[in-house]
Amino acid sequence: MQETSTETSRSEAKDVYRWLRCLAKENPGIFGQGGQWKISSVKEQHAASHVTNVYQIDGIRVHVKFFSRTLGPTSTTYEPCREMATEFATLKEYERRGFGSGKYQVARALGSAEHLDCALATLYVGGFTLQSLILDVIHGKRNPADLYMGLELTAGLLRRIHTDMPQSYYIDQCEMFYSYLKALIRLEETGALGGYHRKAMRNMARWYEYPALFRQRGVTVHGDANPSNFKIKDGIIYAFDVERSRPRRSKCVDLGSITADLWHQFAHEGGDGNGAEPYVRHFIRAYEPDRQRRKELQDIMPFYTSQSLYKIASLGFWDGEYRRRLVEEGTRRAGDVPGG
Repeated sequence: MQETSTETSRSEAKDVYRWLRCLAKENPGIFGQGGQWKISSVKEQHAASHVTNVYQIDGIRVHVKFFSRTLGPTSTTYEPCREMATEFATLKEYERRGFGSGKYQVARALGSAEHLDCALATLYVGGFTLQSLILDVIHGKRNPADLYMGLELTAGLLRRIHTDMPQSYYIDQCEMFYSYLKALIRLEETGALGGYHRKAMRNMARWYEYPALFRQRGVTVHGDANPSNFKIKDGIIYAFDVERSRPRRSKCVDLGSITADLWHQFAHEGGDGNGAEPYVRHFIRAYEPDRQRRKELQDIMPFYTSQSLYKIASLGFWDGEYRRRLVEEGTRRAGDVPGG
């Protein structure tokens, strides 16, 4: 049985290597005109929702994500090859709109292969993630100024995405509340909402009566703006995992995600979520320098930040006490309806 498993693994590796050689041939501007490319697997540890591998082709690294090999629960409607195709098309659209160069970039897609567990190959980027930067500052391994710099870069990249990608006159209002409800239902199904379910629903009803929430202009969002999906190298920031990038969304989807994750990291790793506040203020100020427009954003941010906190709470990685802290903080923020 062990020999059969080993033989299968070797066969799969050969198939992947064969595909990578084809990608190298299709991208001579990156890999050259060689023809006899030497390919090897590179060991690298990183957090991910899917199995990912890094390969080296004559010294140039390629990141491969296997959409059929998930590392956690997925929804009943999850179709790996559809998700792969969506992300590949989205990456190509970002490239077409100029995100392949400059200070603010999105990972460059090289190719995809349904027959290899719905594999998607992108050009590998070194450097460090925003996630690792946050943790290093919390644990005293790096200077806070480094995190302020990283958040400025993140704000600049998100602002460019929200500005240069397709926009719309209105946001998708149905999707806005559907996403919020989905996060709450997931918590309710596992009993994680505890005694907060009625208050959470009352808060959502109050937001439904808040007109400014519905007057937002729609933008294209990253859609999964957690700190592990941004990498910084030589003063350039790169975005990854854009399969959830969609138009007709509020820019606060992304801003609320970063805000919630900052609170979560400082609460979970540092013991005090309030330690994130100066970084959050700097991040929002870097994103929107204009005071009046920044206030308009901050008025509706609690809705989106609370949603992201509920999503983090539903991940299932946390013990009961910490999950309750996340739910409590999400509910507290959701109660900050302007004029309420």
